[in-house]
Amino acid sequence: MQNIFILRHGHAQELGEVPSNNDFDRRLTEEGIDKVSKISSFLNKMDESIELILSSPFLRAKETAEIVAKTLLPKPDLKIVDFLACGSSSREIAKGLLTYNALNNVLLVGHAPDLEAFLGKLILAERIKLKKAAMAKIALSNGVELSGELVWLVVPKVVKKLKLKEDENIYQHKLGL
Repeated sequence: MQNIFILRHGHAQELGEVPSNNDFDRRLTEEGIDKVSKISSFLNKMDESIELILSSPFLRAKETAEIVAKTLLPKPDLKIVDFLACGSSSREIAKGLLTYNALNNVLLVGHAPDLEAFLGKLILAERIKLKKAAMAKIALSNGVELSGELVWLVVPKVVKKLKLKEDENIYQHKLGL
């Protein structure tokens, strides 16, 4: 792998709102869907050519991954993997990724604190806090040991502000300003 993209799932239902009362079944909220959609659009504009999306089997992560998969062009493959489930260690994630070493751009969708710890290990930090629907790009310098450099980290609030600024620039251009 040349690049790993890490995406924390969007805002999800509270456990008490889930009929099964099972953490596995928590769905994205409208806010979660909206923020994941914004991040997906941003990633599409960055033209990163994601080849594969790997997602936790938990419903909120799967829904997040499905939104991203539908947004991106060209369409990446989507695979649900147990090594991204809640409670996975950085070692389990790294071991699971070995199968996909030949790919250039892989997006991981999962949970905090697991992905936060894994991101920290990749860039030799203790842990990087990820807000819900935050995404990071890491350029790998050593694919065997999975170490690399943080290229960017973006949250939906920043993407929204960039979109507003872009819309303002288009409007001013149309007015000849």
